[in-house]
Amino acid sequence: MKELLSKIKSTYYRIRYCALNRKIYFGRNLKIYGRLEIKGKGSVRIGDNCSITGMQGERDETVTLYTHSKHAVIVIGTNAMLCGTKIGCMHEIEIGNDVLIEEASILDTDFHSVERDRSSVLNEKRDHCKVRIGNGVAIGAKSIVMKGVIIGENAMVGPGSIVCRSLPPGCIALGNPAKIISKLNSSS
Repeated sequence: MKELLSKIKSTYYRIRYCALNRKIYFGRNLKIYGRLEIKGKGSVRIGDNCSITGMQGERDETVTLYTHSKHAVIVIGTNAMLCGTKIGCMHEIEIGNDVLIEEASILDTDFHSVERDRSSVLNEKRDHCKVRIGNGVAIGAKSIVMKGVIIGENAMVGPGSIVCRSLPPGCIALGNPAKIISKLNSSS
């Protein structure tokens, strides 16, 4: 029954988003178990064999993909699993293949200044703000990945971490701010 509901939801979202917007693309065999919300005028591309779901026991099971400008680009690779993930993109966010993101937030912009007038952030450039998440990365629940961060292949980010600096491949990072606590064994 769960798989049947997933197929119905996948068909519904494919019609809702892809048929009406040429800037949104879903790959083959997309499985949607929770809710999916895509907003904005930017481009969203989800690869083959991806899963969209919520976190068990959480009230909000929505995966949100927001493009905050018409030039924004979100690319999600193949075999990715997004669980209650929130993505806010002004410039470019690229998520690799075989990635697991559990109820985390990914942002490539500060959205506004910290001044009282809350004006737009100046000097944000695509090259300095884009976010890259490598293949095989796992990001734990309640984590935040900030603008300009590159997370190397097969890295793991522990729950509740704030990633404000790039992480090398094959590391385990944890904390606020996220710090490397160990390297994964590469002899596998």
